[in-house]
Amino acid sequence: MKLEDVLVLENEPFIALDIEDMLKGCGASSVTSFDTQAQALIWLASNRPQVAVVDPRLNDGLCTGAVAALAEANIPFVVYSGAEVDDEAKNAFDRGVWLAKPAAPEMLGETLARLLATD
Repeated sequence: MKLEDVLVLENEPFIALDIEDMLKGCGASSVTSFDTQAQALIWLASNRPQVAVVDPRLNDGLCTGAVAALAEANIPFVVYSGAEVDDEAKNAFDRGVWLAKPAAPEMLGETLARLLATD
């Protein structure tokens, strides 16, 4: 798997740094992180990551708009979360592959490899 540009949506700074380290350990050439959906949507308007790692809850609420934008652009994403979302939001996030927090770096790497192999 050649991992290129990865978008990370995570509201906890230390977890975002941990994810970035895991992604770089998996060979990611570039990692861009945001803690709000608003920032992510602005960035996505002019950028296209290869894949995204998304926590559903960001500092400005659920990021259903961001995952809808990813799905519309056919950008695969991993929902990396330790919590459930309500049924109304679940449809948006179910377009991605769920991975429970916390996960070992190998699990994130394997999940991304499987996701990109089907892309």
